Amino acid sequence: MIDSEYEIKRCIDHLGETNAVRKVFWQMDDKVAKLIEGIRQGDDCIVVGRNLVNMEGPYPMKIGMKTGLIHTCSDIVVTGGKPLYGLNAMQVDSIEQAVEVSELVKKQSNGIGVPIIGGNTQLENGLNPCISFCIFGELVTKDPITDSGAKPGNALVLIGEPLEGEVGERVRIAREKFQTFQEVYTKVPVHAAKDASRGGWFGNLLEMLVKSQTGCKITSIPYPSFGRYMGNYLTCVDPENMHKVVEIGSKNGCPVIPFGEITEKKEVLLGKKKIVTDKKMLELIKSTPFKKPRL
Repeated sequence: MIDSEYEIKRCIDHLGETNAVRKVFWQMDDKVAKLIEGIRQGDDCIVVGRNLVNMEGPYPMKIGMKTGLIHTCSDIVVTGGKPLYGLNAMQVDSIEQAVEVSELVKKQSNGIGVPIIGGNTQLENGLNPCISFCIFGELVTKDPITDSGAKPGNALVLIGEPLEGEVGERVRIAREKFQTFQEVYTKVPVHAAKDASRGGWFGNLLEMLVKSQTGCKITSIPYPSFGRYMGNYLTCVDPENMHKVVEIGSKNGCPVIPFGEITEKKEVLLGKKKIVTDKKMLELIKSTPFKKPRL
């Protein structure tokens, strides 16, 4: 049985895990011309002019060779961009292992149309096998879609299936999600969006609320585990446009799950139960290093 109270607490704790690291690099944003999103935004990827960059990992090899490339590209798409190409860096026990891993990474690459054009392979004694990815993309939307733009009255909707299964199944899920989200933002305004990755749907929702300085009413449970990595998109749209989102998802065979509403009052309600108080939300807002992007 899933302990939802424990998972909610873990998600809240996860929100501030890297705050100290972000503060160390806080001034670096001032050194980059045309930077729109960087350290101070801590969003899904970096935005410099029309260029998008995202790096993920190191992944344990078992996970990375199935999902690493897909997940790294996912953050480019949710920001309103198109992934173009990527690099990977792997630590392996043998060249034979490197070839095996490369074949599965190639399958991800061919499946989502994002070529790997370089990187690094190393064999160092005493290190656990792992892999990282860096993806370069270009912005398609006029402005980046941020995780800090949620507005009171927005409908909350989860787009896509949990990313699981073998590589071929994960590629299918990713393609359907990418295609659906890209069509959604061409048809209706998307006020905020975020990849539900580490921290699960609830942890990433909480980060969105903290950055947007809003609250929400959760009216249904999109997935029983609050904190499990899922790899689908938390999205905020105007409620009058929800029917269009549902129609697009249906056409593409992609799940679309409305599950709540953004509120002006800074608290989180699950049904009628207050699971994050306004006092706690204000503490999280105050303790989170964040600055609105330079749009």
